[in-house]
Amino acid sequence: MKISIIGAGAMGSLFGGKLSLNGIDVVLYDINKAHVDRINSNGLSIEESSTGETLKAYPLASSNPQDVQGSDLMIVFVKSTATDSVARQFVKYAKEKTIVLTLQNGLGNEDILRKHFGENRTAAGVTSQGATFLEPGKIRHAGSGPTHICMSDKNNGKLTDIVNAFTESGFEIDIAENIADLVWSKLIINVGINAVTALSGLENGKILEYPELKSLMADLVGEAVKVAQEKGVKLSYPDPVQIVYDVSEKTALNRSSMLQDFDRGSMTEIDFINNAIVREGAKLGIDTPYNSLITKLVKSMELINRERKAAGAQ
Repeated sequence: MKISIIGAGAMGSLFGGKLSLNGIDVVLYDINKAHVDRINSNGLSIEESSTGETLKAYPLASSNPQDVQGSDLMIVFVKSTATDSVARQFVKYAKEKTIVLTLQNGLGNEDILRKHFGENRTAAGVTSQGATFLEPGKIRHAGSGPTHICMSDKNNGKLTDIVNAFTESGFEIDIAENIADLVWSKLIINVGINAVTALSGLENGKILEYPELKSLMADLVGEAVKVAQEKGVKLSYPDPVQIVYDVSEKTALNRSSMLQDFDRGSMTEIDFINNAIVREGAKLGIDTPYNSLITKLVKSMELINRERKAAGAQ
């Protein structure tokens, strides 16, 4: 089996690295040349926060899209803002039976991939794994949890070999018949954590130490739950606010993907997370003032961070 990771940041490198340690032919595709070069010259270091040990994996890293050709599975881990452009770029390298799986954050990625690859080759999933990019060629595995996947056409027999490969590589994974509910369940967790960590500059666990931030998390989640309930979504947990607190604690050392975006001065996925709640709420006539405000703050900080980065480069 050949597996290509499209977007080998923290999460992509985690999955690709662990799969390659199981002897699977893995290609890590990324445009970060320093990361690609370091992996090819010295391997990928995976620091396990739970044990303190560091694993060394040696997948092929590449910035050449042609290297993913012939893949049985493409796992898309790019930022949601890049999903459409990546799908347009890589569809020509997919085989007739290639499965393209999104494990990205946010709402709407499956729809984008299905438009380009068709529902018979598209799969969607959610994962509770956490990873932090430390430096080129080095990541931290900051938290473990289950991964759920499902084919868009519901023909989940096509996922058997993939599930086996993940399981043998140490991932807890299963096939979920109703992935939409799980996507919303993961979305609400991201709604409560990511923007708060980005704006505060704190790791996941640290935000629980500040009562005002903890209260804000509950407000953001409360709005998202109202929208989900109106849409008929069945969440996978009985107490959404408590589960967000629990996830923050379990991934205490993780710097959320949005905080890592702020670290780099790059675009965030706010439009696919908190702003998705605003959009879906507007369709249903539900006010979402907390998510609307935090979206505006994150977008403002995106601009400020980019201006600071540009000024520092001069």
